[in-house]
Amino acid sequence: MADLAVLAGQAVVDGQLTGPVTLTIADGRIASIDPPRTEGVIDASAATVVPGLLDIHTHGGGGVQVIDGPAADMDRLARFYAAHGVTGFLATIGGSREHILAGLGAVRSYLAASPSGGARCLGVHLEGPFISPHALGAFRPESALAPDAELFAEVLDAAGGHIRLMTIAPELEGADAIIERALAEGIACTIGHSVATLAQVDHAVDIGARSVTPFFNGMSPFRHREPGLIGAGLTDPRLVCELIVDGIHVHPRAVALAAVAKGIDGVALVTDSISAAGMPDGEYELEEQHVIISARSARLADGTLAGSMLTLERGVANFAEWAKVPLADAVRSATEVPARVIGLSSTRGRISQGRDADLTAFDSDHRLLWTMVGGALHEPAAA
Repeated sequence: MADLAVLAGQAVVDGQLTGPVTLTIADGRIASIDPPRTEGVIDASAATVVPGLLDIHTHGGGGVQVIDGPAADMDRLARFYAAHGVTGFLATIGGSREHILAGLGAVRSYLAASPSGGARCLGVHLEGPFISPHALGAFRPESALAPDAELFAEVLDAAGGHIRLMTIAPELEGADAIIERALAEGIACTIGHSVATLAQVDHAVDIGARSVTPFFNGMSPFRHREPGLIGAGLTDPRLVCELIVDGIHVHPRAVALAAVAKGIDGVALVTDSISAAGMPDGEYELEEQHVIISARSARLADGTLAGSMLTLERGVANFAEWAKVPLADAVRSATEVPARVIGLSSTRGRISQGRDADLTAFDSDHRLLWTMVGGALHEPAAA
């Protein structure tokens, strides 16, 4: 790849907002960060250039569902993400045992093919199957299975080392052993689809769980005498709260509450998007369930929310507005924080010399201008 340079009006470099700089790129990496110049550059002098966004909880978009996973479709999905500011994502897989194994096989095949276009798939977020039958969300009842060491071993084998994050309900009997095995395999554990008490959450955090997803959704409501998972998420500094900031899953004031309680570094922005994200209103399928898309929401026939229609660049803009923070701060919750959650802080989530040239540019109204993945430019999706 030919060398190129980006003139940024502002940039978030090593976690700090700078004035104008030139980002020189060679072989898909940031070769140097230099004083501004105007010749031979991609002109982003009116933009804020930030690290590429990371979505660690997404089931699909642009008509593609990751569990179906033919390589051509996954390539299309990766390009859809890049058109929405995302440079890295975790393919999120859940549902029945059969769906999980099929999805893992699809993602494993896709990664083995060394894909080269669009956002990079950084691995798998396994959403279950060890979730509470009392907090299913849009999952079918057969999706909730009791923690089982043999089944987990089968899942690990099918994944071939690509699972980076796993959602689990810690109140289930046998969950401790699964969490401990996951951590030993280098898999981060997030608490979700759970009705755990505060004491049960505290125990899970003590043995290594480090985030909650999706925060406020799929969990017991906050009660002042039993704060539960919401209370733990808001008050335990060890926990990161993963938020769907679409104004449908979580009210803007609740988003602001989480931001005040946790600070920017305690919030990770996610989409939980499904294949219908970016598609017209209508009727779609989600893991063999009928989903109705209308008024920016995805719901089952009974009204249950079934993932989201959110894209991450919109989530960042919403977060900046609702939490009343500058874009440069809001971006940390979609870059540095998710990278930390999945153990990739050393390689993802920051603009630094020597790292991949994974960049996202926003204008002064927080609208996406372009995305760069390894030095390759991607135009934003049409509004």
